[in-house]
Amino acid sequence: MIQQWMDAIAQPSSCKVLLLLGEPGIGKTRLLEELRDMQAGQMQTRQTFWGQAFAAELVRPYGIWIDVLRSLERPPTVSPPPELGFLLPEIGQPLTAPPDRSHLFDAVVQLLADWANSSPLTIVLDDVQWMDEASSALLHYAIRLLNHLPVQFACTARTGDLETNAAVSRVVQALRRERRLQTLELSSFSRGETAELIRCMSAGVIAGKGLELSLERVDQVFIDSGGNPLFALEIARASAQSQSIPVDTLEALIGDRLQQLNDVAQDFLPWAAALGRSFKPTLVAQVADYPLPRLLTAIEQLEQQSVIRPSHSIGNEIGYDFAHDIVRQVVYRQISEPRRHLIHLQIAHQLNQLALPDNALAGDIAHHAALSGDHELAASSALLAAERCLKLFAYAEASTLAQRGIQHCQRLDTRTRIRLHLGLLKVWAIAGVTGEDAAQLKTDTQELMQEASQLNLKDDEGIGLEALWILYFNQSDFTSLHQHSIQAVEVSRVASPVTAARLLASSGTCMAEIGRDMVRAEALLLEAQSLAARVGLQITDIYSGLGSVYLHKGRYAEARPLIWQAWQRSQAEQDHWRESIYVSYMARLELEVGDPAAALPYCQEMAIVAAKIQGEGSEGAVASALEALANYKLHQPGAAAALKQAIEMLHQLDAKRVLSYILIGAAEVDLESDRLELAAVRSDAALQSAQAMKHPSETALAWAFWVQSVVALGQPEQAIAQFEALYSQIDPSTLSDRARVAFDHTVQLMQESRIHHKNH
Repeated sequence: MIQQWMDAIAQPSSCKVLLLLGEPGIGKTRLLEELRDMQAGQMQTRQTFWGQAFAAELVRPYGIWIDVLRSLERPPTVSPPPELGFLLPEIGQPLTAPPDRSHLFDAVVQLLADWANSSPLTIVLDDVQWMDEASSALLHYAIRLLNHLPVQFACTARTGDLETNAAVSRVVQALRRERRLQTLELSSFSRGETAELIRCMSAGVIAGKGLELSLERVDQVFIDSGGNPLFALEIARASAQSQSIPVDTLEALIGDRLQQLNDVAQDFLPWAAALGRSFKPTLVAQVADYPLPRLLTAIEQLEQQSVIRPSHSIGNEIGYDFAHDIVRQVVYRQISEPRRHLIHLQIAHQLNQLALPDNALAGDIAHHAALSGDHELAASSALLAAERCLKLFAYAEASTLAQRGIQHCQRLDTRTRIRLHLGLLKVWAIAGVTGEDAAQLKTDTQELMQEASQLNLKDDEGIGLEALWILYFNQSDFTSLHQHSIQAVEVSRVASPVTAARLLASSGTCMAEIGRDMVRAEALLLEAQSLAARVGLQITDIYSGLGSVYLHKGRYAEARPLIWQAWQRSQAEQDHWRESIYVSYMARLELEVGDPAAALPYCQEMAIVAAKIQGEGSEGAVASALEALANYKLHQPGAAAALKQAIEMLHQLDAKRVLSYILIGAAEVDLESDRLELAAVRSDAALQSAQAMKHPSETALAWAFWVQSVVALGQPEQAIAQFEALYSQIDPSTLSDRARVAFDHTVQLMQESRIHHKNH
């Protein structure tokens, strides 16, 4: 079956993805190694790239792909794209900032395509049940884009473990729906297959000497192993040393074999096992302060005894893997608890000294610091690693790291605890929280801010305000957003200049976004601009905030370059949460100008960003709704159905701010197109959302279009009642230019309607 799958590589309709399932030790990895050897012996040279996922990599984005790209020498005609410098520093000077996720994905795919143009390519991904979300997304992307090339993907996973990894499960389900996946579940060996395995391994391989077993012993090996190949080989090895066949666990058998190693190898193993399934010998030597001669002696014996094996090269150095993760687990479990803590502590501190400018090691440092009990290093490294994940669009990993870091904060001194805990909560808010998590984040942030205020930690209090801003904005809770914007202004008066500039910029931007205190919002933004210039700071929120102020005033020519600059700066800073917001502002600006065709490219840009984030936010639904509204304004075929579906999705997500905006825009089109009943229904729904948010301009717009619709429907009494219900509550001086025009038109319309009604 596998040979047939290999031979079908050139067929366009063939399944390019093979998934081997089975229990640990059943031979999944060994089967793929055999596949690699078969390909190496073919007349037409094939290339095989190998990547191994590990449990710890659930919080290390792209770990398995880094292994893949390092696993073979590049053809001389293939030059790696510069974007890969972030993942593979050894190919050249890494980029000063992580690339955009789409650029990174395209760079990997282009490199693989260049390789595939030289010869057929097989990419082996071992233990994908441990693959991180970012790697999973890249896998699906690569499979789809490389489908026309001679590229195959062979993956292994433990039976039953795929379901515990939602990201990988989604990819597998999608591949099954697309009929791109061929699955093979490996079963235990039969009695005859077990005997053949022992016979094949008997020629000087097992335990370094020939192995002759009677039929009775082979039968006993089969019974004791249950047909598991790895267990059978360990029993056979032990049997070669003893007249009696041990009936024991696989772990005990491996442990007995490890006890036969010399002292040098036994000293080396705990450090390698603590680092993980894959390791670099020089790193082990560095973290363990291990002399080079002893290092070489240990590696030589461990290779001879099939405990470790060479893997991919990193630069000029060969990496090593444990022969099987079960072997590593046995080594690790044999380390006493106190010694484990000390080993992980030394690894964490040594890695911290090697820390790279892009914080690429932060996730590993956090992992080892957590296992060592160094709570401050674990929390601070988790924060750095989570922030790095946000820049790489790895939002699921950022959320996981933030929550893990928070667990370590309670054991820190008060000031350090407040600073790190608030920073982690801010990252978690950006990554996306809903339901009970959102409520807990809000409570924790408010309590920490109160502590910070009592200790006069104004900069830390500012971090908490940013976290709440993000949370309230995502929840469309603009009343709380406004209150905290006012609070931030007070905090800024006693904060450091840098923090003060940021707080003033954020406060002004929030006020501009929710359409309240626009005069004050502009004043705060100009003050922030002046303060930022004095301290040499560039703050993206200043551009977006001033752009929103000018948009409110109807000064579109002045608003456009400011919002554009905010969008471009957020892209350069890899602040993808703000990027998605600012590109939506560009779309809304063009819609308000009356150029829906110009809005469409921005809607599509937002959809791309939303697809990469894959968090718990509403970015994708917002992008779809804005695009649907633009097409509705252009009277495109199918736009009405798409808009209806988009509105329903916004209702489900309770995205009041965008829902109100979309309903107002749709009602305006309906009113102009004489779909009066639909205009009335939509403007009424928009009014409810706008009033819930207490947004002055959107309340006035929805009210105006509702009244105009009812008048046009010939229902003057109802129109007069609704007009009088809200007219006195609307202050025209607070309205946007667009809302004030609609308000004035409605007032004039009602005056004419009343005169007409009296005359009849």
